[in-house]
Amino acid sequence: MKGSQKGYTLVELMVAISIVGILSSTVMIAEQKYVNAGKPEALRIEYKTIATAARAYLNDMDRFPSSDDELAAAGYIDSVPTLADYTIDRNGKITQIAR
Repeated sequence: MKGSQKGYTLVELMVAISIVGILSSTVMIAEQKYVNAGKPEALRIEYKTIATAARAYLNDMDRFPSSDDELAAAGYIDSVPTLADYTIDRNGKITQIAR
């Protein structure tokens, strides 16, 4: 190459792309760690919300709902939970199945 030409060589570009890839994968791994750290607390809060709504449903309807879908349809919770599926038996025992 002539000394007056400007630009990057293929090797320089590959090194830069490799560095960006390593940095982005490190950030993604660190982010996943923090996202997963909050899930147990979020599941506990979601479970308590379902339990409270199920008791309110029992007081109004004289029976427990069969699932979280029934609670949402009846308006006892704003929306169907996203972290787990919940089933409720006739005695009020709530089973939580994580997604």
